[in-house]
Parts: sequence; structure tokens; C-alpha cells
Amino acid sequence: MNKIGIKVGVDIKFLLKELLNLEFIENNIEKNCKLIILDIDILNLKSEVEHYCSYDLKVIILLDNFDRKELVELLSLNCSFQCILKHELNKLKDVVTKYFFRAKSYKSFYLNDIYFKGIIEFSEILYIDYYRTTRRVRFNLINNESFFIKRNFSDLDFLILEYQNFYRLGRGIIINMDLVKILDYKEEKIIFKDKTILYISKIKLKELERTRVLEKNRIVLKSL
Repeated sequence: MNKIGIKVGVDIKFLLKELLNLEFIENNIEKNCKLIILDIDILNLKSEVEHYCSYDLKVIILLDNFDRKELVELLSLNCSFQCILKHELNKLKDVVTKYFFRAKSYKSFYLNDIYFKGIIEFSEILYIDYYRTTRRVRFNLINNESFFIKRNFSDLDFLILEYQNFYRLGRGIIINMDLVKILDYKEEKIIFKDKTILYISKIKLKELERTRVLEKNRIVLKSL
């Protein structure tokens, strides 16, 4: 059975159990789940959202309305989350169902561009960047391959929402964290597993480090 983390009130918890045929996890959520539902009324909501985003979980926040000041504060975070109104919980069922369906079913996509058509494996994508002057998206693949398509960068938000290994770094770069090998602070660059190099600022490197994705399921050796 699929697992989902929850931090909600008793009443909402009861409704979720009626709505979703899932295993609900309330402890060690970041170790057992890829998706969590948070009630906007829980204590320390902002720190909770930051915490679970740092573990690259998909975060869904349940709201009473869209005018809450807490929501405005959350929008200032560099975190990806989705909001659903409590009186529209049926929408939550659709979101959760699509999440688990996509996470299980899709490992590639068919690109149907005017000049470029083909099947791209998600595991082949190192990073994606955006050229604002030409309004084109560049897919940078393993083995030094790349191609451009003319799309809005926001069209790729599904990668961040549905696939936990993709991380938006700033406004114009999406990184496949599964293929990152080294964060080089001295020369300010990312080295991918195929030896591809992406030069980037120390601030952005630190942001990637804070996601803790590189530490997942690995022994961590720290220098003295």
C-alpha cells in the first residue's frame, strides 16, 4: 500500500482516512514517504514546510481560504508546495492519485517538437536551463548531448512536483539530483556522474547542499 505523511488535526485526519485508501504515516515521515499533507493550522508551519522540502518531499498544504497571512510567508520560501482548500478535499484525492500513478508509471516522455521528436528517459537528463532572450528551454543530457525546444519554463513544473529527484535551482535551472556527483565550492561548479560540469555560484551550491538529497541512503563521511 502507498504511504503518505500527514500532520493534520483529528477531524481532517478522519476525513482523509475516509477519502484515501493509503497508509498514513505520522512519525519519521521523511524516511518513509515521498508526499506529505500539512494542515495550515499546525504549529511552526513554515519550519515544517522547509524541513520536508529539504528532504525533497512533495508538500500539500490544506487551507481554510487563500487569504491567510501564513500562506504569504510561505510563498517567500524557495520551496515547491501545492495548496488545496479543506472544503474541496475531493480535489486532494485526484492530486494524490495522479501523483502515485505518475511516480510508478512514467520513466520517460515523448517529445513532440516541430524540429525534434523522440523519447527521452528522465534518467538521461542532467539539468534543464532556460534562455530568456530566445525563450527556449535546453535539455542537457548525459554523454554531452543537448537540444532546445521553444516552451515556457513553467511548463516543466510537473518534473518538480511529480519526480522527487528534480530540483528547481533559481528561476531558470532544474537539476537532476540523482546524477549529481560533486559540489565543488573551490571552483564553483557541479560535477555530474558523466563528468559534465555546470558552473554555478557558491550560494546555489549551498542551496543544493541544504536539500540533503546527496546524503540519502548513503554513509556520510565528514572531514575533521
